[in-house]
Amino acid sequence: MKKLKVEKAGCWGVIDGAFQQLPVGHEFVAVDVPAAFAGRVSIMAEVGTQELEVATPGDNSAEQPEQPEQPEQPEQPAATKSKKGK
Repeated sequence: MKKLKVEKAGCWGVIDGAFQQLPVGHEFVAVDVPAAFAGRVSIMAEVGTQELEVATPGDNSAEQPEQPEQPEQPEQPAATKSKKGK
């Protein structure tokens, strides 16, 4: 992964969900320099890959963190409106 910086106009991409021309000075991370960006961007740094641990439910309860018990809430009777006839 490489951290790239736009040096010249003419690079297009998505910023905040909108496809637009990338402004000069915009920095982004890419696997490699896209062919269309050659000569328009400079490599700022090499970015190492990061391994992320994701918590997923498993079969082994010993691996699961303990969660505090929630106190039971008393059941509330359903609110009813009474109609009085005249």
